[in-house]
Amino acid sequence: DFLHDAPMNLPISSRLLSLAAACLLAAPALVQAETADRYKPLNVEADAMQYNDASKTTTFTGRVVATKGTIVLRAGTVRVQQDAQGNQLVTLLAGPGEQALLRQKRDGLNEFIEAQANQMVRDDRTLQTQLTGNARIRRLVGSTVADEVIGHRITYNELTETYSVTGGASTATGSANAVPSGRVRATIVPLNQSGSRR
Repeated sequence: DFLHDAPMNLPISSRLLSLAAACLLAAPALVQAETADRYKPLNVEADAMQYNDASKTTTFTGRVVATKGTIVLRAGTVRVQQDAQGNQLVTLLAGPGEQALLRQKRDGLNEFIEAQANQMVRDDRTLQTQLTGNARIRRLVGSTVADEVIGHRITYNELTETYSVTGGASTATGSANAVPSGRVRATIVPLNQSGSRR
């Protein structure tokens, strides 16, 4: 898949995380996710599809891959509900032994936001994504991981590129990199003198 493991360190308490999360995507000027993505069509491939006209809901199952502009989504099940204004509420459910995955390009940069969780809900109207269950978000410069946060639940705002993270059950139980129960974890790469990540 398009996500790569990276070293995880710097345990932080939940009450300090909002400050850390604000720093993770800091740059000399505010840089947003690819804003044109919200107006692009959603293209989906899957093993099967069901459509309910009454609820305007389409459910895709089996090795689902969806694209919307620069956004790439992968999951075992993807459910798309569309309102009267055309806004899409997209729910991703991980397949057995896997996680739902999201990747999106940052506007005007060779940088990407990558996310994974057991479940994701992305709202076109608010441009917010809710990640639940062993959730993590990474910022990549090219193919290099620059920043990463891990927790039970992450709320990510594409428009402002801010997010909040809360702890939950221990992640990766038994692993040396497991995040303890009720805690979150962040890796923040320092800026160099030019203002970019090292």
